[in-house]
Amino acid sequence: MRLKFLIPALLIGLVACSSPAESNAPESDAPASEAPSAEALAVSVADFMIDPSALEVTGSTVTIDVTNDGPTPHNLTVRDEAGEVVMATADLSVDGTETITAELEPGEYTTFCSLAGHESLGMVGTLTVTES
Repeated sequence: MRLKFLIPALLIGLVACSSPAESNAPESDAPASEAPSAEALAVSVADFMIDPSALEVTGSTVTIDVTNDGPTPHNLTVRDEAGEVVMATADLSVDGTETITAELEPGEYTTFCSLAGHESLGMVGTLTVTES
């Protein structure tokens, strides 16, 4: 069962470490902090855990592909340091998937399942957004 979580995590790591392809597109005059992120994070929610539990993305546009790989419903909710919810999926049934996208300021965010008792059972993680 760990293997199905390890392979996506390794793929994310490989993508994060790869060098970007050269582009002939003209450079934009927009500030770097407004440039959208090209990264889509893959997250599995299952068995009262979020995998991977520590996420990191560069840029203001954050996209997370969430899959419920567990036997019970789960969701993924993201709150900022002030405790405000800034992103959230619907409650996902078994094998359910949803992609969520939001513009976030650089900083530390908490990821968790907001279903009753799931956060206290360990369904919690972090999302770090850094400037591009």
